[in-house]
Amino acid sequence: MKCIFCKICEERLAIFNRQYLEWFEAQSNSVAIMEREADPQLIYEAHDMRETDPEACFGRYLTLAEGGSVRSMGTVGYMLENGTGIARDLVQAEEWYLRAHGAGSDYALIWLGLLYLKTNRHEKAQDIFRTGVDRGFAPAMYHLAFSYWKSGDWLQKRNEAMSLLQRGATAGDLGAQRFLVTSMLRGRFGLQHVPAGFRLLSKVANDDGKIIEDDKAATESIRGKPLGFFGRLAASFWTASQTKVGATPGANRTSLLSAGP
Repeated sequence: MKCIFCKICEERLAIFNRQYLEWFEAQSNSVAIMEREADPQLIYEAHDMRETDPEACFGRYLTLAEGGSVRSMGTVGYMLENGTGIARDLVQAEEWYLRAHGAGSDYALIWLGLLYLKTNRHEKAQDIFRTGVDRGFAPAMYHLAFSYWKSGDWLQKRNEAMSLLQRGATAGDLGAQRFLVTSMLRGRFGLQHVPAGFRLLSKVANDDGKIIEDDKAATESIRGKPLGFFGRLAASFWTASQTKVGATPGANRTSLLSAGP
């Protein structure tokens, strides 16, 4: 039986997960991608088969992807990478991610970059994340900074990494904010930034309190209302995708957020 403090921590993590998920979805172009689909209803139907018949689900998505569905291209890549409804195949997963990324999918950009990190192709990961940063896609800012940490380029890139994390945190990225404050406190940007880390820590604590209060108020107002399609789609894909790379946000399967490595 879990202690009351464990339950409190899990509740807080769940709140931050929801906030991060909503933020990421608002930053991404998933709605615009869906609006470009020839027949969105077919994607809804394929998604609803994920739990009951993953093999049939994969077949549906593959047919849609081969017909030019950008949303389905990314999903096929995700299912191939994770062995969902089909044998795991990282080569094919990369190819489908590349097609979806080339067609402009923000989700595919993150998934492809994470796949490169997972397979220790750090330069490729950085190239992918940088395409997002260059066009102002805030979630890519954290991931590019994190890729510098994973690749061993930190000493050469830490000033750029700090700037990226600051930009991401300003844009509302909770993961970037936590990695930034933790790295400051641990002296990763140089000891001169440690005092600023303590000041930022105080702000983060205040912000976290407000996030929890606002979330609880919002939850009470919508209690019992089911998630719409985009909410369910984002939740199922994004939560699972964050388990891809050790020490990335959510890699511990407990939270989409982490304090950084």
